[in-house]
Amino acid sequence: MPTISVIGTGLIGTSLALALKQSALKDLFIVGTDLDHTSRSGAKRSGAFDKIEGRLFPAIENADIVVIATPIMAMEAILEVLSPELPNNCVVTDVGSSKGIVLEWAEKYLPSDPARNVSFIAGHPMAGKETSGPNSADATLFQGKTYCVIPTSTASERAVSEITTMVEAVGAKPLFIGAEEHDSFVAAASHLPFLLSVALVGCTSKSPNWQEISQLAASGYRDITRLASGDPTMHRDICLTNAKPIVAWLDAVMKELGEYRDILSSSENPDAQVTRELFEQASDARAQWLAGSVQQENRLIRPQTDLPTFGEGMSQMFFGRLGTRMRNLITGSSDEGRNKRR
Repeated sequence: MPTISVIGTGLIGTSLALALKQSALKDLFIVGTDLDHTSRSGAKRSGAFDKIEGRLFPAIENADIVVIATPIMAMEAILEVLSPELPNNCVVTDVGSSKGIVLEWAEKYLPSDPARNVSFIAGHPMAGKETSGPNSADATLFQGKTYCVIPTSTASERAVSEITTMVEAVGAKPLFIGAEEHDSFVAAASHLPFLLSVALVGCTSKSPNWQEISQLAASGYRDITRLASGDPTMHRDICLTNAKPIVAWLDAVMKELGEYRDILSSSENPDAQVTRELFEQASDARAQWLAGSVQQENRLIRPQTDLPTFGEGMSQMFFGRLGTRMRNLITGSSDEGRNKRR
């Protein structure tokens, strides 16, 4: 029976397990483990896991796929400790928001012996909530969301197939992208919004008039500050492991704000037309994004090999281990039917 082991049973780890439970993948055995007893208890109550382990090594001993869903700063130690204990032919992936540093750790610690055949595929689902922990887990969290996939240069085609299949199984859309681009783009689209949210809460709540201001704060303030309610440990780790791209985007947004400040402070009567144009441009850009009509340059870094379809990925994942019977259970087809279609 194919086994997926999830290290870290918080929001993302438990949501992933729940989504897999409800997916088209059949007869999976999902094991969860977490250093925190409260997280393990919450994960057990969720029903997402077939087994909850209190210790790390028993949780991975029969794993086909190991998903590291811990805060990023814990991943280095986990990769180092796991390395000698990983089963042969195992695929390791993560769900962290920073990819460059995690890939460095994987290259440093994971087995390089071809006989072990351990592959690492970095991953990052562009999904989450401002609340954390297994009690906030949601099986639909990944539905329709982008899921970044960054294979290492030594990852096998089988490993890429397995992780792609897992991503599609939970309803997400795999996006293959280079680590450097990922870290810069995510700094702009995810990390910067969090810091802007924190900055707004910081500058307003530190005002001596905050008590009065807070009575006037309504839906606009609530919406833009939602991200400031996020997990402090997770966001600390994001900032520490992706600092340079975040600083570059902070510089860009401060330049943008500086231009707005210059317009508004340039005279006693700021230029009404220029001010309106700023807001129109932003409104149009956001409307295009919401409509999915933003023009993209083809700058994605893709694997050298063609990726499998969902059905092909499942067959590759399970066929060698469980035989024709399991493949038929998963795909709902038969060898006879496939032969007729060829």
